[in-house]
Amino acid sequence: MRYQDAASFRQALEQRLKDRADGDGALLARMRKRVAFDRLLVRLAAVAPERWLLKGGFALDLRLSARARSTKDVDIEWRAEDEALLDILLDAATHDSGDFFVLTIEGTDAPEDRLGGSHRFKVSTSLAGRPFESFVLDVGHRETQEIRSETLRTDDLLTFAGIEPVEVEAIALEVQVAEKLHALTRTYEGGRTSTRTKDLVDIVLISTLSSLDAESLKREIQEVFTSRGTHPVPYSVPSPPPEWDQPFQHLASEVGIPSKVTGGQRAAAAFLDPILSGEVPAGTWEPENQRWEKSG
Repeated sequence: MRYQDAASFRQALEQRLKDRADGDGALLARMRKRVAFDRLLVRLAAVAPERWLLKGGFALDLRLSARARSTKDVDIEWRAEDEALLDILLDAATHDSGDFFVLTIEGTDAPEDRLGGSHRFKVSTSLAGRPFESFVLDVGHRETQEIRSETLRTDDLLTFAGIEPVEVEAIALEVQVAEKLHALTRTYEGGRTSTRTKDLVDIVLISTLSSLDAESLKREIQEVFTSRGTHPVPYSVPSPPPEWDQPFQHLASEVGIPSKVTGGQRAAAAFLDPILSGEVPAGTWEPENQRWEKSG
């Protein structure tokens, strides 16, 4: 049913989310973020169709649902010129989507370890005159315009109010794996090695749930490393440092994969080393058997 005013809609939404969470505070917080993310994406889809692609943690969330890590931000790849970015985001914030939500978007400083061409914004959502959720929007820009993508659909958290999920274009899963491998193996500001435990967790999770094409994955790895130009493609997945043990265990328990970081490295290596070494030039990854099925 459609609600006549923002207050009654908010009351119904809050109650529905609590009912679906069934006492799980973490799930409730996650669903609230999903609603806020959804409301931003529907506005971006309306004012800037075909000018951006979803990526990052929320893209994985839509693909893997409850198995994915919870995420507190939205990442998109921008296809437009940087000069148009802020104007389009402001247009998105003021676009009336008929959902009673009010959005504000303001620029903020990006972390030093973000690659060039990246921008960070704070998005605040309010409903019925009160804050609902806020989150970070990270926007990257790549010179290469041809990025493989696929269509994903957001959750049905608002269909009770006659508000349908939104379909969004997201970077292909092979591209996402390539970007995570790059982040995992990159050296950061001041010569620091990666502390992005979450990327190892995500790679392992993807390997347990998703089938991928070897040729496509190899091509996307090469494209990501070439376009970013920070370091060459590695020949294997490196061993993580000992200080990754605790954070890996925490994240692994959240998504239901083995909690030992050494086991995570072995799983990631079984998945990616045959591609990096050229052992498997063509074939399909079989997640249920945790191996590549060669072809040709």
